[in-house]
Amino acid sequence: MSKTLDIYNQNADQFASQYDSVTFESVHQSWQQYWPVSGNHVLDIGAGSGRDSRWFVEQGCLVVAVEPCDNLRALGKQNSSDSIQWFGDYLPNLTGVETLSRQFDLILLSAVWMHIPVELRPASLQALTHLMSDDGKVVITLRHGEFSDGREGYDVSVQELTQLGREAGLVVCLESGSADVLQRNSVVWQTVVLTKK
Repeated sequence: MSKTLDIYNQNADQFASQYDSVTFESVHQSWQQYWPVSGNHVLDIGAGSGRDSRWFVEQGCLVVAVEPCDNLRALGKQNSSDSIQWFGDYLPNLTGVETLSRQFDLILLSAVWMHIPVELRPASLQALTHLMSDDGKVVITLRHGEFSDGREGYDVSVQELTQLGREAGLVVCLESGSADVLQRNSVVWQTVVLTKK
């Protein structure tokens, strides 16, 4: 992961511009029925430029943003409301978030799961389950397509996520596919929404 973090750190301005060039609505329309509402507690893991966290705040949500890349996190904080709490945490050990002793109505992992090594995924999903409220949802986007810039990515599938979710006490309540909003022909996405059994 350190190699990938290095690339994000070295190119933080470029990545932030890329993320902010598209809207929350265009990226996340496939799970619109589960978008959070005012008063919801939201955890945005891999928050990047803060685009999604800013949108959640605009809806009246209480937002915690996790971004392990120092330079991206600095840009996100600089361009976001002070009401967002930022942490430089990593999955599966969300030590900063754990100190809040809070449960979340929505946990978003947008363009994150493919960076998590396969052997860390069971513990990661267990950690997320622990942070969910009883009626909470975890939204995970799955990227299919190679990286051409040196970032490390691992294979992802709905089948694997469904099985890991089952082991963590979660069930899939939505699965959808979408094209890449940045119009990269080599990249397609799936979105999976999980809830407690």
